[in-house]
Amino acid sequence: MKRLTYLLFLCLFSPSVVDCSADENGYFMLADFWCAVYSEEREQVEYIIDWYFNKEFTMQYNSTVGNWTGFTPGGLITASLSNGDRHDVLQRILERQLICVNNVDVMFNATEENMAEPSISLQEADPGSGNDTMLVCSAYDFYPKRIKMTWHRNGQEVTEGVTFSDVATNGDWTYHVHSYLEFTPERQDRVSCVVEHATLWKPKFYEWEFPLNSSDKSYLTGGVGALLLGGVFLTLGLIQYRRKSCHFSSTL
Repeated sequence: MKRLTYLLFLCLFSPSVVDCSADENGYFMLADFWCAVYSEEREQVEYIIDWYFNKEFTMQYNSTVGNWTGFTPGGLITASLSNGDRHDVLQRILERQLICVNNVDVMFNATEENMAEPSISLQEADPGSGNDTMLVCSAYDFYPKRIKMTWHRNGQEVTEGVTFSDVATNGDWTYHVHSYLEFTPERQDRVSCVVEHATLWKPKFYEWEFPLNSSDKSYLTGGVGALLLGGVFLTLGLIQYRRKSCHFSSTL
């Protein structure tokens, strides 16, 4: 089932006071509020808050889990305090109702009218020095903005050597983004760029084909040539055999 997201970006100083002031290093605190809508059934609406401190992802609230989860030492402490605060618990339940549940119809109508499936390009960047290869997986002209791109190598997700560009606007309502994978390829490698987006029913896999070197190409060309030559001799042999068979029949 399609997954729609409705994003609300707020700069927060505390859970109850909005403060979008910034210093030379960026925002002191940033909370990314969003709703994951899997269907028009309001019970299935998921309310999520991604909380950042000094640009570091520290903790997350998920209404399906029902509490905060910390990812850094400071985030673990804050999440524990928030989970033990009944006022915070009630506030998140109320926020889910007001921000997500009450706006399901609005989200479906506004998002479905403008959704655009990403156009994907997977190619090898200009080769540099050494044996490493740089692959570029690009997503173009998609909406809504939230998109997930991962790399898989031989069936396993890869995190080392992976970098991302920022999701950028095209100047209209669509976006584009690039993901990069730098690795040392081996002949048997199967590398894929996996894309997840609200317009896709399931993740899409885009596989990179291992390029043939000159020796591989020569071997392949020679093999094809030998196969064709063998076919020619086989055809000639069959023709000669049929001629002999016809001649033998006529003499009888």
